[in-house]
Amino acid sequence: MTKSKRTRVAVLFGGRSVEHEISVITALQLMQAIDPAVYEVTPVYIAPSGTWHTGTELLNRSFYAKVPGNLSSLAEVTLLPKPGVGGLTKLSDHSIIPIDVFLPAFHGQYGEDGCIQGLFEMADVPYTGSNVVSSAMTMNKYACKVFLKEHGVPVLPAQLIARSDAQRDIRGAVERVLAHDGYSLPLFVKPCNLGSSIGISKVKDASELAAALAKVFRYDTHALVEPCVNEIMEINCSVRDHDGIHASVVEVPVSQSGVLSYEEKYLRGGGKKTGQSAGMASLTRVIDPQDLDPEIKRNVVELATRSFTVLGCSGVARLDFIVDLATGNLYFNELNAFPGSCSFYLWVRSNPRVLYTTLIHNMIETAMKHHATGASLDRNIGLKALRS
Repeated sequence: MTKSKRTRVAVLFGGRSVEHEISVITALQLMQAIDPAVYEVTPVYIAPSGTWHTGTELLNRSFYAKVPGNLSSLAEVTLLPKPGVGGLTKLSDHSIIPIDVFLPAFHGQYGEDGCIQGLFEMADVPYTGSNVVSSAMTMNKYACKVFLKEHGVPVLPAQLIARSDAQRDIRGAVERVLAHDGYSLPLFVKPCNLGSSIGISKVKDASELAAALAKVFRYDTHALVEPCVNEIMEINCSVRDHDGIHASVVEVPVSQSGVLSYEEKYLRGGGKKTGQSAGMASLTRVIDPQDLDPEIKRNVVELATRSFTVLGCSGVARLDFIVDLATGNLYFNELNAFPGSCSFYLWVRSNPRVLYTTLIHNMIETAMKHHATGASLDRNIGLKALRS
């Protein structure tokens, strides 16, 4: 019996986001976990400048310490927005690197927000994760909250502040925030379209609000301002959609500062000196806490699966909730769709247990099914209006 051909997977990562290096960490973890007996991996690194590169050197963490100077050793490639190409195109000679499915492992803008998904759709290729609309919706924290509120998911109130408005009148922007009905200090100020806790601030005094907005506007065009829950417990749950909708066990992340910072999320596992971050898996957390009220667990799981479903997500996502311990109220906070979070550490503790390798396999299978479904639709009704 001859050995069956391995499925050719392009893992795309890096990108033009400020979360570039977190994407590299995610991709390296993923490429180590993928089953080499079933999949042939082609790493595709998108530099901060936007150029696409591939080569086996990208499998080694040490390679990235010398970027961009060593990129010339790699082949430069692209994905043409043209159906039927069959893979990546080398820019040097226009030859094709055959690819069966694309697995984006980006974080942040141009990767999680529907941009790369739009390119996949134009090229008519299978890809893992959510589609264009779901990706864009879940990336925009304000739009996501407004949408879920309409579907009965409890959320905290939020104000959206545009950078252009603040630049014209920062004092007026600050006054509008403080005058908003139901708002009182302290407040959380964070980018509307970013993750990884980049640009987030807890504002305890009105004099700090302008600086917090300016911090956001270094990275994003819109700031989200939310009331701060003083007695807070965070609870997260992961959801996936392979052969139905499934929820993981819940987790309670632990912050030393009261606000989960970039350093706490990504540098605690190895530290700044070594740079050997283990990503979100290194964060201090209590997984499936036995002393947590079972009703709270059930509510989190129900709201997580409902949110995942109505947003039209696919693949794997982690949904973050907060409990106001003073009132007992539960609120949706944000959704981190893959590649923002695969949350493999939650699935290992779930029942049934799902290993990271299996999660990846399931995502690829689901991507192939979705693409086959799309291919079965009739998109050609002929040229009628132009010939009438």
